[in-house]
Amino acid sequence: MEKILYILSSKSGKTEFDIGKNDLKKLYKNRKNDVKIIETNYKNHAKNATYDFIKSNKDVKKAIIVAGGDGSLNEIAEIIYKYDRNNSSLGLIPMGTANDFSKNFSYKNFSINSLLNFKNKKIDLIKVNNSICINVLSLGFDTIVLENAYKILDKNPNLGKKAYLLGVLKSIPKISYKDLYLKLEDDKGNMLKFNDKFLLSAICNGGFYGSGFNPAPSAKVDDGVLNLVYAKKIPTLLLPSLIVRYKYGKLENSKYLKEIKVKKGLIKAKEDILANIDGEIFKSNNIEFEIIEKAINWIYFN
Repeated sequence: MEKILYILSSKSGKTEFDIGKNDLKKLYKNRKNDVKIIETNYKNHAKNATYDFIKSNKDVKKAIIVAGGDGSLNEIAEIIYKYDRNNSSLGLIPMGTANDFSKNFSYKNFSINSLLNFKNKKIDLIKVNNSICINVLSLGFDTIVLENAYKILDKNPNLGKKAYLLGVLKSIPKISYKDLYLKLEDDKGNMLKFNDKFLLSAICNGGFYGSGFNPAPSAKVDDGVLNLVYAKKIPTLLLPSLIVRYKYGKLENSKYLKEIKVKKGLIKAKEDILANIDGEIFKSNNIEFEIIEKAINWIYFN
């Protein structure tokens, strides 16, 4: 019998999927020994619980299901990939503020009873230097926006998605471009190299990030390729309209927004630049990335 771990995020907000600990206990009243439920209450709680659950249930099929936002998915995916990619699967009940990764899947008919009937299918991950990324690696302007949005949320947690819009407005007056060197292998095996000034670059496994931005609408988490979207230097007057096009994936016929399907690549800068992996901000002047095909099992709810 499959073992199941539910991780209920203490930071997630109210959504249409308002599922709590008591709801799950009632649903699994006849399978108490197979189901464990935790509510996170400290940093890295989800990560530690996943590791302990895997180690305590060796050589049996396991499902780790997060009821929350995107925040914990990255670290849980990394634990599963490193320690039990064959027997463990990862799933999500979208109950966070942005829920960007969940937009790659259909939750149209989801209800609590869907938790009794699910299947697994392999999805890809991104290796970034020595880390794992499940959704999007990005650098430049959008990470500056994200940093400002986090600061706004720290002061006003109830703003939710509005904080990202305010982050954009706060970031535009301080816009800057970075000299980057890109060395890429595209999906046909061709090597591409170029230097230029860039506003931002996003390497997408999933199609959504940044609280609903959809720069790569054709991206699929199981197609074995990454969608690299980038913006070069943009005239200031065109910036607002191009941000809208970037948000809604309208890249066609734009001389400033481009998309390339790639397998791996290297991004170098003369100085440290701001970047983020699934929303976790870091600085680096040397970023290597590559697709890890069919890396972990993802849970699809029927």
